[in-house]
Amino acid sequence: MIKYKCRPAIHTKLVCEYCNSIDFHLPVEFAHFKYFNDTEWVGINIITKLLNYIENNIEDPYFFLNLAKYFVKRVTEFTKIDLSDDVDIAQKLIDFTMFYSQVSDLNWVTIDAGDYIGLVAKRNPIERASKYDDLFVYLSVMQILNFHKEVNGNIIIELPFECGFYGYNVAILENVKFNCQNLSIFAKKTPGKQYDIRPLCIETITSLDRIHAAAKSMIPAELSVDTLAIALGMSTRSLQREVKSMGLCVKDIIKEVKANRLKLVLKKNQDNIKVTAYECGFKSLAIFSRHFSNNVGCCPSEYVSRINDK
Repeated sequence: MIKYKCRPAIHTKLVCEYCNSIDFHLPVEFAHFKYFNDTEWVGINIITKLLNYIENNIEDPYFFLNLAKYFVKRVTEFTKIDLSDDVDIAQKLIDFTMFYSQVSDLNWVTIDAGDYIGLVAKRNPIERASKYDDLFVYLSVMQILNFHKEVNGNIIIELPFECGFYGYNVAILENVKFNCQNLSIFAKKTPGKQYDIRPLCIETITSLDRIHAAAKSMIPAELSVDTLAIALGMSTRSLQREVKSMGLCVKDIIKEVKANRLKLVLKKNQDNIKVTAYECGFKSLAIFSRHFSNNVGCCPSEYVSRINDK
């Protein structure tokens, strides 16, 4: 059983997009994420690594605050939740949690709390990942529930840790309670309305999906059987046995992932081989060309010629 946790690529992707828009250059390990589809699965901790790097290397103390303006537009398009006035805030909160429970490994539960519907995101003792997860959930819900217009007790937001834990990003957080152990969001019910609170533990991500997510979360230059096993938190032999039980071969999976990534990045770069080699983590064009040929079946220039001739 593969336990590697995943989430939609949109969170990592939109941060990369925003960094590109402000000319903040990210390390090569994050370069290829901007080419992912929003709904593709990647490792759940990739966004933590990315945001931690930014926080430690950017001079703008209001980066996250400015990112929020970009974030809310993209996340609304992604979730496709009905934000019309015909849907009350409690139902929107249920729809939000139901959507994310089906596309990500999130430790969430929805509860009926008397006059309120509650989303409770369980948190472990203080860890780096929680800071960014709490901020993303807050920003998402702020947009979905139109939080600025609902500050009169219709929405209550509780964060697990004291305000200092969130650093300068605390400037984003309005009308919240701190140091409450879990991240909890409560939306007031409409009197007399019945709500359908369904179980959130819906397994939609298979073990093979998780293997692909781990493989795609690594830059192609570093992807191998051994590094994939390490990313998945298992031995190479255990990974090989697990994949063999599916009737597949780890090397074939890696070859497929590499081939698709290399071709996609090359296409997105308008056939610029040099830029593609860099963004895929290769230190020289010769090494890139060799990997491209081994996985795609021809050298990069030949591939470009074939595509352009069609």
